[in-house]
Amino acid sequence: MSLARRPSPFSDILSMRDAMERLFDERLVRPIWMADRPSVPAIDLFTTPEAVIAKMALPGVKPEDVDITVTEDIVTITGSFEEEKESSEAGYVQKELSHGSFTRSFSVPTTVDVDAASASFTDGLLTLTLPKTEPVRPKHVTVKATKGTEA
Repeated sequence: MSLARRPSPFSDILSMRDAMERLFDERLVRPIWMADRPSVPAIDLFTTPEAVIAKMALPGVKPEDVDITVTEDIVTITGSFEEEKESSEAGYVQKELSHGSFTRSFSVPTTVDVDAASASFTDGLLTLTLPKTEPVRPKHVTVKATKGTEA
């Protein structure tokens, strides 16, 4: 006697999701006129008990070419990839390195102390640390009864 497993209906959903992600992959739907524009830098965003931390891969970017703007809930990182001067005798077979400017914005999942934000740049990896603020807690006000004055 052999056991036959019925396929899970969730496997069809997952494979459909993978197919849709491949279909809408940036490289597949990018118009030809955008082929020479830089791609959006990859970012990891995570939280610790003390801070929200963003790590962005910026290979080939100089720290002085990066500008970071932090508001209460949005972080915007702009910068530029320096373009190497091409020689006419170079016979490129494939050219994929990005050059030009980029902008990347993301929302911060909690309130942060904008004034205490710090950034470091090591080996092409930008690390932005945004310390969390204390959450605003509701304050309970006690109502005291007083005797009214009679007129």
